[in-house]
Amino acid sequence: MFHILFNKTPTTRRMALSASTISHSSPILTITRNLLKTHRATYKRWRKTGNGYKRGLSGRKHGNAGWSNRVLGKLVGTCQATSKGAGNQKARLAKLLPNL
Repeated sequence: MFHILFNKTPTTRRMALSASTISHSSPILTITRNLLKTHRATYKRWRKTGNGYKRGLSGRKHGNAGWSNRVLGKLVGTCQATSKGAGNQKARLAKLLPNL
């Protein structure tokens, strides 16, 4: 879905993010993109569930030599996104992952 915006003054050269500009004589024609992009790093870490989002626990991928099995055993599994307070992960993930 594309929207076409017309600027009334030909001297302004504003470009929206991820927009293509085609300049003719007056007025300047600006085509903007309405689709939201998925944040790829977030997409690789989080998975959508029925009630929110989940991810694997951090700290288990590398650098584990010398740690006891008791400590490493606590780093197995998944955790859910929080939905309350200043660390509201569900609201932030909804913005970063609009197409899930």
